[in-house]
Amino acid sequence: MTAADIFLWAVCPYISLTFLIGGTIVRRVKMARTWTSKSSEFLEKKQERVATPLFHVALLFVFFGHLGGFLIPKSVTDSFGLSEHMYHVVAFGMGGLAGTALVVGLFMLLRRRFGGNKRMRANTSTSDKVMYVLLTLTILSGFIATISNADGAFVYRETLMPWIRRIFLLQPDPSLMVNTPVPYKIHMMCWMVFFAVIPFTRIVHMFSGVTTLFKYPGRAAVIYRRRKAER
Repeated sequence: MTAADIFLWAVCPYISLTFLIGGTIVRRVKMARTWTSKSSEFLEKKQERVATPLFHVALLFVFFGHLGGFLIPKSVTDSFGLSEHMYHVVAFGMGGLAGTALVVGLFMLLRRRFGGNKRMRANTSTSDKVMYVLLTLTILSGFIATISNADGAFVYRETLMPWIRRIFLLQPDPSLMVNTPVPYKIHMMCWMVFFAVIPFTRIVHMFSGVTTLFKYPGRAAVIYRRRKAER
């Protein structure tokens, strides 16, 4: 294990989380008026009606899939007699489907944002562009990592998930990441960078409330009515 391994897998996670938590608090306290997703429905509706719900619903499934893998150790599923092969088949099937939907939703949002609508481009800030780049890299790297392990050769529940759990227990063990396949390492680095910049982008609005993720699927759309042309 090298000094770079120690820095990447024992120090960087805490740098990322410090920016995420500290930056979010500062943004909420000092710049509350900028705490918004900046709705762009009035700029373009047709693509938004499909892209936004698809992306967010798929993100919910991916989030809970990650959360389940994080919270449930391998020893628990083993105690129920669930083999690693069966666990992988179920996780890969459901995760692959949700990941595919998430990637499709992401590219629909990118097309909507950068695909030719002049008003959309004019209302896209530099922080938006950085956010979209990092979001794309994080999602694609995770999708590629999942597909690259279709055969289940890499048992991430024995290394990757324990590494994440130990980060939150303040007992980092960078040795768990040394032999992790490159696609997974890239995905881990992407999310660390992405988490660090969240407080400085519009995506910070996801912290508006702990129930936001549950409310979104049934949330009413923001409606903008056109004024009737004056005669």
